[in-house]
Amino acid sequence: MRIRQHVGNVDIDISDARIRRNLRECQIALNEQIAADCDPYIPFRQGALAGSVHYPKGIAGGEIAWGGTAYDVPYGHYIYQAEIYGPNIPEYDSEGNIVGWWSPPNKRPTGREMTFSKFHHPQATKEFFEAAKKDHKDEWIKKVKEIAGQN
Repeated sequence: MRIRQHVGNVDIDISDARIRRNLRECQIALNEQIAADCDPYIPFRQGALAGSVHYPKGIAGGEIAWGGTAYDVPYGHYIYQAEIYGPNIPEYDSEGNIVGWWSPPNKRPTGREMTFSKFHHPQATKEFFEAAKKDHKDEWIKKVKEIAGQN
């Protein structure tokens, strides 16, 4: 966008291209930093949820997400909320060992909270974005200010 104005004997012609470019660079850097800072807080068993980070509106968009069926992690929401849904019906192998769980459609919250292994990610917790934001928000703001101040 261009702003053109004539004031007295002065013609003013301003382009906001530099501002838009800096804002885009800020958003990209912020998205990447948030994803990196959230990683240690993401519950980790095999790494699928941590590896499913994506940017629904593109890397310069203002949205970051984890999980979803496109990433073969349909349970991401449940992990984030950390509430067990049920009923959960065990599946057995031929020797009677539990090999998995099955839940019918229309699962409901049970009121029980999930617990997470801390082996891979010692800071693993529910609502991992909120935990990362609590610990890193000031760093995120500083990073954006530094980039926005560039020419």
